[in-house]
Amino acid sequence: MKRLLPAIVLVSLAAPLLAHAADLNAGLEARVREAFADAPEMISISKCESGYRQFAPDGSVLRGGPGGRYVGLFQIDQPLHAAWAASLGFDILTVEGNIGYARHLYDAKGTKPWGCAPAAAAPAAAAPASAVTRDLRLGMVDAQVMALQRLLNAKGFTIAASGPGSPGSETMRFGALTLDAVRRFQCAKGIVCEGDPMTTGYGRVGPRTRAALSLIGG
Repeated sequence: MKRLLPAIVLVSLAAPLLAHAADLNAGLEARVREAFADAPEMISISKCESGYRQFAPDGSVLRGGPGGRYVGLFQIDQPLHAAWAASLGFDILTVEGNIGYARHLYDAKGTKPWGCAPAAAAPAAAAPASAVTRDLRLGMVDAQVMALQRLLNAKGFTIAASGPGSPGSETMRFGALTLDAVRRFQCAKGIVCEGDPMTTGYGRVGPRTRAALSLIGG
């Protein structure tokens, strides 16, 4: 019994930590699958890189590689990418930021940034405009916001003339410029031309706006 006691004590101490990590990582596979429903190779990459985990057993951010430089669900190289990701509005130490910046990398470079990329992975492809299948509103950060911006830019409802949001530099952030472009689109299509996102839906991409977008998508 004396030889077994240390092992029992260690298991007792470790159990709360393991349970805490499991709670923190619960549901993350579903979030990855939702974010990359149009890019199944990225779902496989997250499984390979982290097992769909953002957090280590002690509750800290999951780290891997030399010196723990790779972080989170997509094991993003923190020294290489953290500053640039932050400039785009992504904190790669958070679930949302790790997924969001992984999407940015995928849209820009395909699966090349990941060593676990499937051998037959296809190069990155822009999400089709018709992929705007959920309601979007001011303040959201979502892959479908990028699809929305691409569509609006392509159809003459330009987000910005240059910089973030401009043609070829679309982002996943629904900010004031995207709001303005959505409103111009809604007015032009006779959907709504007054009020606000909460009352009339002016500036919010709801069912009627999504239906109008789908008519000119592709």
